[in-house]
Amino acid sequence: MKDITEIKTLIERFFEGETTLEEEQWLYDYFKQTKDLPGELETYREMFLGFDAIALDNLDNSPIDREEHENQLTTTNISISSKPPKYKVLWKQVAGIAAMLALIVGSIWVYWAYEDMKLQDMYGGSYMIVDGERIDNLREILPQIKQTLSLADAIETTSPTLFIDQAEKDLLDNIQDAQERERIRELLN
Repeated sequence: MKDITEIKTLIERFFEGETTLEEEQWLYDYFKQTKDLPGELETYREMFLGFDAIALDNLDNSPIDREEHENQLTTTNISISSKPPKYKVLWKQVAGIAAMLALIVGSIWVYWAYEDMKLQDMYGGSYMIVDGERIDNLREILPQIKQTLSLADAIETTSPTLFIDQAEKDLLDNIQDAQERERIRELLN
């Protein structure tokens, strides 16, 4: 009886294709006959039982022994065409086109997400009320935000003192007493 590390090593060799037919048969028999497998080996049970069934089916259909069967497996001639079948070429082209489309769609989505993040950083919390309805969608209200900001820049750059002068004029025009108006004008200048 082999211990669990030897069995694991044998399974690894099996997956790498380095086992003999006798070692493979030992694995098949082990998984078929052992009722209480360790948890880490239990996952392999169904697979090895399936391989055992395939191996038995192949051997039962022909009256040759294991050695001859192994020789048959190693000496089977397979004709390989120099051209792959058309569906394989077509499938590769379709897969390539699908990959390119996925890349393009993914890139566009990432760009939009980046733009949304930039908008949130710059104008987060901005909104408009149109016909009594609040609009929070920054992409939708961005033109109005830019228009308002450009108007504010224009007002700021034309004459910063224009508004102050206008406010002073409005204040002085509303004072009825002429002496009081002159006194305040002197204070402001």
